[in-house]
Amino acid sequence: MMAIFPGFLFRKCYYSGEFTKQFNQSNELDKLLWNVFFSGISIGITFLSIYFFRSVSGLEVLESLSYDTVEQIAMPISDNKIPDKDLIYKTYKDLLLIIALIYFFSCFFGVVLHWLIRSLKLDIYFPLLRFKNYWYYYIHGGKILYSNPGNKKPAFTVADVLCEIGGETKLYKGILSQYTINKDDSNLENIFLTNASALKQIKDVSGNTIEVKSREIPGAAFCIPYKTVLNMNLVYVYRDNYGRSYLKLYITVLNIIFFLSLTLVIASLWFDLSSFGINGFWRKVYYFIWAFIGLSSLRQLVYKKERNKYEWIGQISFVVASMLWLFYYNGSVSIWIAVVSLLAAISASIFLPSKPPSSIR
Repeated sequence: MMAIFPGFLFRKCYYSGEFTKQFNQSNELDKLLWNVFFSGISIGITFLSIYFFRSVSGLEVLESLSYDTVEQIAMPISDNKIPDKDLIYKTYKDLLLIIALIYFFSCFFGVVLHWLIRSLKLDIYFPLLRFKNYWYYYIHGGKILYSNPGNKKPAFTVADVLCEIGGETKLYKGILSQYTINKDDSNLENIFLTNASALKQIKDVSGNTIEVKSREIPGAAFCIPYKTVLNMNLVYVYRDNYGRSYLKLYITVLNIIFFLSLTLVIASLWFDLSSFGINGFWRKVYYFIWAFIGLSSLRQLVYKKERNKYEWIGQISFVVASMLWLFYYNGSVSIWIAVVSLLAAISASIFLPSKPPSSIR
């Protein structure tokens, strides 16, 4: 299981969003080999991360696990036997932690690699990294079709779709908002148009088109089975002013830092934190609660785009209160200072006047 499942998680997270169906678009042998390959990478990264953390922090992590103890656990399992009870009791916490870290890094690096390839557009410039869902690039204005004028970003795509239904040809037009593909070969199954309209040609007695009338089709989305499509014309509508979205990059980096910090806090419940004044089970629980409150308040403080008028004061107060409580544990701050800071944070979040943000129309 450890040789396959981490790779399975990596591939599942990597093939996400509009590329989900590519997860199953290969034969069983290929999927098995890729799962084993990425499992090995995830396990290697996990052990390197643990070694690096131990070297930098000086904390003893996974003390109960060594080459001998792992061998003593693995050998009976390979012979369909149950390992020694005392050995399992001694090592089960560290085993659960290292398995959780392997699974976490598998998911994390799958998501990060997907994000890097799409954000840096590496799949457009390097065919080796390109996803099999080629309709994504066609519908969203990828550079693999044409030279993007001015490197502008497409806002949406308008489609003119000529269909044959019941022996009669019909032309539809609308914003191509969504589509579905076949899980086996990435061919289109259905396309969905919003603000859809049906176009009808008015011809004279000689058969010449003298007018084209448009009839709006009511509804949220108009579905067209692709098997009825004869041809389709795509028109990309660009945004007027487009610059690189640093805000999106900022939010993504912020989320990564937050989840890494939260993961470290959760994992630290297994560490020896006595040098920081964290002794015993309940102190570790309190440490986790206050660290979580501080991280969540800090994330809201720097992430939230719109907030009530004085909401930021309460968020800062909870960040400060959580830090003071952590300092209290190692004797740097009096308990009364920590208590007062908590009461001040609660009061600031409840009693300060607030004004809802104005709505944008």
